[in-house]
Amino acid sequence: MNLLERILFHPIGGQFREFVGLTTHIEPRDINLYRSLLPQPFELPDHPLVTIFLADYLWVSPWPFARYQEWSVLLKCSYAQQEGWYILTMPVTTRLAMWGGRHLGFPKYVVDRITLSEEGDSFKGSAIHQGTLQIELAFRPDHTRRLVAWEQELADNPSFFKSDIFCLVPPGIGPRIQKIKLVHVIPPIWAPRHGMLTVRVSPDEPWAGLLPEPGPFPGTYNHFIGGINLKAEKLA
Repeated sequence: MNLLERILFHPIGGQFREFVGLTTHIEPRDINLYRSLLPQPFELPDHPLVTIFLADYLWVSPWPFARYQEWSVLLKCSYAQQEGWYILTMPVTTRLAMWGGRHLGFPKYVVDRITLSEEGDSFKGSAIHQGTLQIELAFRPDHTRRLVAWEQELADNPSFFKSDIFCLVPPGIGPRIQKIKLVHVIPPIWAPRHGMLTVRVSPDEPWAGLLPEPGPFPGTYNHFIGGINLKAEKLA
């Protein structure tokens, strides 16, 4: 890592200081589609899951990084007997966020607009690209159902991002394989609110067939304060 990378990606107080976001975890409807969307050399995990999130990064450091928004779809996967998540897509709202993410292997690209807003006692997130709705998430806190064991395990973890991320560099192509770890350089304060979340997705999205239905699915609205840096570990 050179000095510029250290300054930009590993600031002393953390690159990500505060954000809010919606997230849900879903069992895929089509396991063959799931497998086809996982590039080699990543393998199916013991329990395939799809994670969908939309976030507003309110405080990002250092300058010239600034507030931006993103949404993403991640597939749980396995590599070298380790489980983690592969990022399938990750649209963002600024070119700098795109550049920084692609440097690590995140498949980021810039879209027209991503918004996250509070509507009464609920929250709604959406993304527009080339004038078309990509995704819409609608969350109602305190409306839930009895969770099965794997759902309860995820709900009991207060963090927004549940484990390490596997990436190909260049994004989606390789040949380099990296593991991205979230390093908390300031102790995190997580404030998750649990509820139910519906997902509306454009049929043009190649992963749309993974959703068994629009929902609602168990989900969270989370508010983070702290300091996170992203640490890349070359695996191959």
